[in-house]
Amino acid sequence: MHRSTYAGDVETSGDLAQGDGTESPKPADSQRRAHEKVRELILLGELTPGAWVSQVELAARLELSRTPLREALRRLEAEGLIQLDFNRRLRVAPLSVDDLESMYAMRITAEPLAVRLSVPLLSDDELEAAADALHRLVEAGEQGREEEVFRYHRDFHLQLISHAETRLRGHVESLWEYSVRYIRIYQPTPRYRVSLILMSQAEHEDILAAAMKRDARLASRLVAEHLARTALTVLATVAGAHDPRSVREALRFVLEEAPPR
Repeated sequence: MHRSTYAGDVETSGDLAQGDGTESPKPADSQRRAHEKVRELILLGELTPGAWVSQVELAARLELSRTPLREALRRLEAEGLIQLDFNRRLRVAPLSVDDLESMYAMRITAEPLAVRLSVPLLSDDELEAAADALHRLVEAGEQGREEEVFRYHRDFHLQLISHAETRLRGHVESLWEYSVRYIRIYQPTPRYRVSLILMSQAEHEDILAAAMKRDARLASRLVAEHLARTALTVLATVAGAHDPRSVREALRFVLEEAPPR
């Protein structure tokens, strides 16, 4: 594995005051922008899992200055996406089967709860937006437009938790993005990644139907089963001999309180 080594740190021009008299961004805005940019590179797999990256090199690549990047990296370290050392380098969080399973187990316990809390509060317009996202997902998938498939898939699931408490909703959204990172990197081709989502179309339709009926308990159960099946499919693809005990136990935990189908 190649490791970049840089002895110093430098300021770049991205967040400094402009010579034409325009204001430089506020520190909070610069930190948020730095966090979003680096996070996107990690989640899209453009920063290789397990790779070491120079902070200097990253600042230059993204046209960021030292302070907002440093603050962004601290947030990303707290989120588990990077590891920092004392030589002004960062290591992109590596992927592992155990982490993948743990992430899905956490989704199986958290997302159904968010659905159960949110579904009774969804408006007709919000449910129509979920149905529209599902329709557009299928349309994009049939035409092989992968990025749109990911976007509409995300829109569908997150619409169904839109009335959950802010911290819970944010937790589920983060787990969602981490799971997409694994799918993007572990699954071999765009075509396979799209088919993985499309094969769950009947499950999506059942979830939507339960939400339309305002049956929050059934919708939450269906979401848990859907996530568990997806997790088992992905895990079987990347590590067929792995025993997905955490996924099984998470599903059992959720279904103990769910109504029978």
